Amino acid sequence: MRKSLFLFFVLSAVFVYAEPTEQENLINKIHKTQEQQSAVIKEKALDKEEVLAASKETQGSISKIIVPNNLQKQETETAEQTRSQKQELKQPQKPSGEVKKEVAKEEKQSSKPIDPPGVDWINLSSGKLKVKMQRRTQGISTPNLSMKFNNVYQSLFRNIPWLMGGSARVYVYQNRKDFLAHEPVASDWSGAFFSPENNRIVMYDEPGNVSKMLSQFEHELTHLFVENFFCPPGSNKPEPPVWLNEGLAVNMEDITNNTSGGVWARDLVVMNLVPSAKSPAASLRPPQPVSRATTGFIKFSDFVKKDSYDSAVAAGKVEDWYMQAYSMVRFLFKPYNNQYPEKRIQFEQLTKLLNSYQNKKDDKGRLLKDKDGKQVKVRTSLTQALKQAYGYNSIDDFELKFWQWLYDYQKEQRDKLNN
Repeated sequence: MRKSLFLFFVLSAVFVYAEPTEQENLINKIHKTQEQQSAVIKEKALDKEEVLAASKETQGSISKIIVPNNLQKQETETAEQTRSQKQELKQPQKPSGEVKKEVAKEEKQSSKPIDPPGVDWINLSSGKLKVKMQRRTQGISTPNLSMKFNNVYQSLFRNIPWLMGGSARVYVYQNRKDFLAHEPVASDWSGAFFSPENNRIVMYDEPGNVSKMLSQFEHELTHLFVENFFCPPGSNKPEPPVWLNEGLAVNMEDITNNTSGGVWARDLVVMNLVPSAKSPAASLRPPQPVSRATTGFIKFSDFVKKDSYDSAVAAGKVEDWYMQAYSMVRFLFKPYNNQYPEKRIQFEQLTKLLNSYQNKKDDKGRLLKDKDGKQVKVRTSLTQALKQAYGYNSIDDFELKFWQWLYDYQKEQRDKLNN
């Protein structure tokens, strides 16, 4: 991925099936204990036509197992808009579209930020979160939109304040039609995008689906601050680890409308998650299954590699990839549902270590220098960061601790729901 380019988000939905007769009591109890949340689409398709086709075929939510019949339609419509985390369609070193090129060029030369052209923008708020909305020519706007966005900002600040340097600019079009008409890089399947180079989030208003819109906004805002923390504009630093970036964005999105978590938190309890056959936890006995669907996780040492997401796309396992990213970050950052994460201090230390640099050495322990005689710097490895922040001796140790926690957590939560 390249930070100089725009992110796009593909919208679809995922089904998880269960026997209704076996799960009726569990379904009702889960639904009563947690608020209905927006779902997040994890779609394997790389091109627009495939995504649209998949969307028509998969009208459902990843949490269908826990949604009563009279709410499935509503949950599905939300899922199709919100469970989106990728695909990022990018081009090297330059944004797509002539208008975006001109805006970037003008903004670089000007001392003031350049608003997207051809639109009558209204200032809704200033400060750290600058919100502008297109002046409406039709329909109604979401009431108190700026206040709602600022509440999301404060929610994010409570959880990851050390990542939130600088400000963000948010542009909200009056509807999807205008969003697509004025944003050359937005395709008809994209719902929003962000640009870390100029600290922008661009989306459109949806008065009839505010919860989804706010969840999507928190997801994008998390990405914006994480990327600027790891690779500030003009720094030429490498981007953050993909699994960490996506996993944290999904975790933050999931607590937008309920601090105890939403669809992803529920899925963590009811889904049958199993380790890889190569995992150090492969011999652990999982709790009693609650559905026929099983999701296999990749060995953690392979999952944290740069190409793991691309491999998941090629294998048609994007849904599983996102669930694993969410679960791993959830364990490291917020192992139990509460407003203030119990492991925030350790997680903060982890991110700071992963953004620190050390002198690179060769196999014999000698310092390496570049052609100009300067010492070569490399980021602290995940293994080193995990050891210093959490005391894990290796990625395998981290993985074993994760599965031990997950199985105990699932059993505990399922027992509560059955009582």
